[in-house]
Amino acid sequence: MFRAVLISTVLTSSLLAGDLFVTSSSSHQVQQFDDVDGGAAGAFCTVANPVGLAFRPLQTRGGLSGDLFVGSGSSHNVQRFDGETGEALGVFCSVSNPGDLLFGPGGDLFALSLTEHQVLRYDGQTGEPLGAFCFVANPSGLAFRPLQTRGGGLGDLFACTASSHQVHRFDGETGESLGTFCSVANPRGLDFNPAGDLFVASGSNHQVLRFDGTTGEALGPFCNVANPGDVTFGPDGHLYVTSQSSHQVQVFDGQTGEAMGAFCTVSNPGWLVFREEALPCPADMNGDGVVNVTEVLQILDTWGGCSGCSADLNGDGSVDVVDLLIVLDAWGVCA
Repeated sequence: MFRAVLISTVLTSSLLAGDLFVTSSSSHQVQQFDDVDGGAAGAFCTVANPVGLAFRPLQTRGGLSGDLFVGSGSSHNVQRFDGETGEALGVFCSVSNPGDLLFGPGGDLFALSLTEHQVLRYDGQTGEPLGAFCFVANPSGLAFRPLQTRGGGLGDLFACTASSHQVHRFDGETGESLGTFCSVANPRGLDFNPAGDLFVASGSNHQVLRFDGTTGEALGPFCNVANPGDVTFGPDGHLYVTSQSSHQVQVFDGQTGEAMGAFCTVSNPGWLVFREEALPCPADMNGDGVVNVTEVLQILDTWGGCSGCSADLNGDGSVDVVDLLIVLDAWGVCA
């Protein structure tokens, strides 16, 4: 009985719609759109000159939604909003001329400072400054390469530099420069697809370019977008791109790059992000739809203190018998 109550308590979570959120510099708002049909849900929150956008990852085992964090170019800070209601929760941290925002695999917030030419790091819970993580000349976009399921470390950080028309790579734990990863004329937003390839918007070429996510080998243009800005892959696997010329978010088939039309209209769109849904089956750590010996091995491989790792299913900072019980309780097909 105790085991059943424990598992039920740990796995309780509020499943959120995966709506799309887009910054509009004209209206000084973050606007919300239905993730299925692009229907406008109105202004989610108001921010003076919004210049970056990130949802804090969901605490999927505790029933809490991730808050929304938005950079304000006018006030030189990052502001926090309730992820479900849009209620303003105050200033989270100060950033001189902020740009793109990103939560790392360990839960810290990474923010571009256009003035300081740095990626700054902040405690993801308190906003405490943790110093400069790495230096990037005229930075314009950030992305973490997805974690390998059993790789035992954080994914590397990738950052666009407009000065050298390149994407640079940094060690995801130390910030050590790992050199130039690929070259892109006027790089802007970037994101990895589920298969691990890197997609980068090129403002000069009016294209989104594709690169091998491991080697940086150029795989050619993926799609054409007039004056592209930010890019992200949606929960449906398709690629969403802000077009600053057409004042739209355009969507492309995530496999072929075929244009699927305008998803929504936004005046002067900037950054975009999908609100993550809580995992319906958190024990399925490798996402193959089955909980089996693979998950048990991952639990054993990361046993002990392991803050932020995928095997910490109850989010208590440690991989232990509770996490193992969650896996055993969900054994088998787990859709």
